[in-house]
Amino acid sequence: MTATVDLAERIRREHHKVEEFAVRMHQRIAERPRDNFGPWLRHVGDAFERFRAHLLQHMALEEREGYLTAVTERRPGWSRRVDRLRLEHRQFETLLRELHLRLGQLRPEDHLLVLDWSDRVVALLGYVRHHENEENDLVEWAFTEDVGAKD
Repeated sequence: MTATVDLAERIRREHHKVEEFAVRMHQRIAERPRDNFGPWLRHVGDAFERFRAHLLQHMALEEREGYLTAVTERRPGWSRRVDRLRLEHRQFETLLRELHLRLGQLRPEDHLLVLDWSDRVVALLGYVRHHENEENDLVEWAFTEDVGAKD
């Protein structure tokens, strides 16, 4: 039982790190000036790249650790939820790639495009937060509830 508790705790710590990166990213977006986007684009770009790299690494760790597989082994009735979370990992990879490419195309004078990119990043941060909370709940329920309980 201790290995599953350790796994659940490790996942919680990892999700906390993702949240820290997301908060910093959100703060950078909130600092967006009304014009003269040049310096801000460099700073927000650096923050986005750190967030992107960490989230990709985090998702790879989750897949490699196989905790979602452990959830379905303990709770077979939850396999559809787990499959959806795995699919969301692929979708996050797509969104991160698209935002990364768009960021590289932005120019300081691209007022509307900068606003659009910023709004898309804020939406992504919300999706990530919801996803991470759902994973936390799933792990918590799967590894701490009575194993004999019905699904």
